[in-house]
Amino acid sequence: MYRPPSIQTLRALEAAARLRSFSRAAEELGVTHGAVSHRIREIEERLGAVMFERRGNTMEPTAAARQVLPVIRQSLELIASVFPAPAHDGQQVLRIGVLPSFAANWLVPRLAAFHAAHPKIAIALDPRLEVSPIGPGGLDAAIRYGSGQWPDLTTQRMIVDMVFPACSPHYRRHMEIHGPQDFARCHLMRNVWQPWTPWLQKAGIAMAEPTGSVPFEDAGLMLDAAVAGQGVALVRKVIARDAIAEGRLVRLSDIEIPFEGAYHFAWSRIASDKDAAIRSFGVWLAQQLHQEFPD
Repeated sequence: MYRPPSIQTLRALEAAARLRSFSRAAEELGVTHGAVSHRIREIEERLGAVMFERRGNTMEPTAAARQVLPVIRQSLELIASVFPAPAHDGQQVLRIGVLPSFAANWLVPRLAAFHAAHPKIAIALDPRLEVSPIGPGGLDAAIRYGSGQWPDLTTQRMIVDMVFPACSPHYRRHMEIHGPQDFARCHLMRNVWQPWTPWLQKAGIAMAEPTGSVPFEDAGLMLDAAVAGQGVALVRKVIARDAIAEGRLVRLSDIEIPFEGAYHFAWSRIASDKDAAIRSFGVWLAQQLHQEFPD
């Protein structure tokens, strides 16, 4: 049976890349230099690529390492967020439901800023596709995408997401994509929730809805596939923001269309002793989203 690399192996790669040193990574992780080297070699053998190049006294991540590091970091942060540190005196823990794509690609990398501003509130994420109950015995609140009309919940509308085509820089060069007119010779990845036809019509591209491949049910997985160079995807602006800013994805058109519905922050109408903390998180969430996506 295939087994993915252990968390310890992924942590060794992340620490070595961040610290630019196997020795410093070993000190941080409490292991030997040889143990870190061994774990890096394991990843190199699995991926068939060199992860580091020595430059003077530092170990610089290669292009292959830089491609996988964002996903590894987000995964480690997501796992850590599910198991928050035990609450200290006066600290409240909020269990927040969230879509995995939104958690891994946008929320988790920004939670440190919330914790810095609200040290008395700990966030425990519950990332899953299915809707979990909110209220006594369930989640304290959730970030959901949809109409905002959910029974027994108070909702705060956050932002409408937009979609546009994007792919990896390598795929763009390999397929010689200069614009949407070149999409006919590309693999257009499919999402069960977002067909290509509305975007193609707005862009004035005479193409039929793509068929012949299994559609993705999770936008985050399709985003990862696009980063890995598997084709062109209609990505959502919010969760693709960091991948584009870091150069892991390139936007292929300025034309965008709204994704039906909107992000909402939702919590129970039943009063609880966590209401103040829930509202604090909701205010921070709205401010962060509107700051990054003012339009």
